[in-house]
Amino acid sequence: MAVAYALGELARLVDGMLEGDDGITITGAGTLDEVRRGQIAFVESDDLLPEGENSEASALIVPTHIRSCRKPLIRTKNPRFAFGKVLSVFAPGREIRPGIDPTAVVGERVELGANVHIGPLAYVGDGARVGDRTVIHAQAHVGRDVALGDDCEIFPHVVLYDGVVLGARVQVHAGAAIGADGFGYTPVDGRHEKMPQIGHVVIEDDVEIGANSCIDRATVTATRIGRGTKIDNLVHIAHNCKIGRNCLICGQVGISGSTVVGDRVIMAGQVGVNDHIEIGSGAVLGGQAGVISDVPEGQFYSGYPARPHAQAMRVYAALRRLPTLEKRIRQLEKLLEQRSSPAEGESES
Repeated sequence: MAVAYALGELARLVDGMLEGDDGITITGAGTLDEVRRGQIAFVESDDLLPEGENSEASALIVPTHIRSCRKPLIRTKNPRFAFGKVLSVFAPGREIRPGIDPTAVVGERVELGANVHIGPLAYVGDGARVGDRTVIHAQAHVGRDVALGDDCEIFPHVVLYDGVVLGARVQVHAGAAIGADGFGYTPVDGRHEKMPQIGHVVIEDDVEIGANSCIDRATVTATRIGRGTKIDNLVHIAHNCKIGRNCLICGQVGISGSTVVGDRVIMAGQVGVNDHIEIGSGAVLGGQAGVISDVPEGQFYSGYPARPHAQAMRVYAALRRLPTLEKRIRQLEKLLEQRSSPAEGESES
């Protein structure tokens, strides 16, 4: 059944200022390049306003400073965030009923909160604790003595090793593995002897972990992911790392062991971080940065080895000039060779 809302209802939902007919019916939401009649889109900046005005959108969500528009609009401080709220009301609902599927395996001494869902062929080990309204999807593995807070969602094929602790409202997407042994070996007589990894992993509240990401258990204490941090797909966080609050860690990032990351750090795709270093709060690491030493608070680093972004751009600019410089050097060498060679018919005395 199609869902529809009056524009005025959506304005109240996002706490925005409405300009235009509050009774216009909105049946969905779309991006500026794909929005259809009857839907709402958002404009994040002034330069996108003409595209919004010329689109088929029946209404727009815009920044508060935009006053003139040919379409009905909702003005708000953060159009992107407001658009996200609108998307949530048009998102197809998923009906997940509380209960334990008959094919699931639940061990001994397991504590289950209210309205928990455990799907087909899921496994919950001995001594685990599962908070209220938490969902464990089909074929997920929750190890012994794992603790899951309220309103968590564990997607299919996730593996939570023994002793992992998740706070409230944590989402772990398909294929992620949390709590595997850290990569720790000691050379002994030409071979690599494994160091026991007896620690665990603590994931604080409101963390989201992307598909096929891996977070290793600590050697002795805890690998910790701070509250509100969002981790993309295919990320690896090694043993003993401490990740701060509200960080954004994008796809294919690799963070080596015992690294400390402050709050609100952003790591773009494919960043690689050396072990035993510290990245200050508010730092931003550009895509494919190779971080081999500490990064100060609030700095934007990029390149390999990672350095302040402006400096890295100057290095790349110089690299682009290398073929021209090499050609000029060869020309100069040839000229010098000609000038230093004896003229034809002259002796070398």
